[in-house]
Amino acid sequence: MLNGNSRGIEAALQEHRIDLGLVEGIFRLPSLKYLPFLQDELVAVVNAHSKFAVQDEITPEELPDIPLVLRERGSGTLDVFERALSQHNMKLSSLHVLMYLGSTESIKLFLEHTDCMGIVSIRSVHKELVAGNLRVVEIKGMPMQREFNFVQLQGQEGGLSQVFMRFAGLHSKNL
Repeated sequence: MLNGNSRGIEAALQEHRIDLGLVEGIFRLPSLKYLPFLQDELVAVVNAHSKFAVQDEITPEELPDIPLVLRERGSGTLDVFERALSQHNMKLSSLHVLMYLGSTESIKLFLEHTDCMGIVSIRSVHKELVAGNLRVVEIKGMPMQREFNFVQLQGQEGGLSQVFMRFAGLHSKNL
């Protein structure tokens, strides 16, 4: 198993280091075949005790005033966030990004100890929301929908990869 951002997974496929990947966001490479798997939504989350937790929602125009922790360049999560910003004529460079981190888990840990906002998958923070450690703050008029896709080299369909994709599809309702 290889864990990495979307571009890293695509590179590993092209270098024949893996047979199947799971990536988020945009189809990038014509040499790869992308198969839809799961719908997801990115949300803004804060520490439940943060000064930013007092609001249920903010506008996109308020984002430059809020310190952010985001996924690193090359991640599908950051791509989706940047695309949502562009719908409001905003750029990442106009925001106050405290830190870029390499995983959602590291973002959640960072949020536990800082007064800032992170952008993560709603699926990744279910436990923290139920426990009351994190809180979602809606960014009004800025939906951040995305799709997870299985990805493999064109012409490499079949074998264990197909078996795994069928298995995952049957159990995706539990995710």
